[in-house]
Amino acid sequence: MPKRPTRLPADLPTVKVHNALKRLGFRLQREGTKHSCSVDSDDHSRIVVIPGHSRLKRALLEGELRSAGISEADFMNQF
Repeated sequence: MPKRPTRLPADLPTVKVHNALKRLGFRLQREGTKHSCSVDSDDHSRIVVIPGHSRLKRALLEGELRSAGISEADFMNQF
């Protein structure tokens, strides 16, 4: 089996980011025109705020994943 990449791509479509977060146990709490907020469905202690862009750059996504306690490898395994 080919090894999955553990490094985040330079930019990702926001839809794919939301789908990966859903598979990691997050649910979309609210969505506006500028930001969307996903929370951990277990205890709501982890929050990920995603800007309303069509694509997300690596640095922004790294920061959001770090603040939510999600490793890049865990996130990339959802693709």
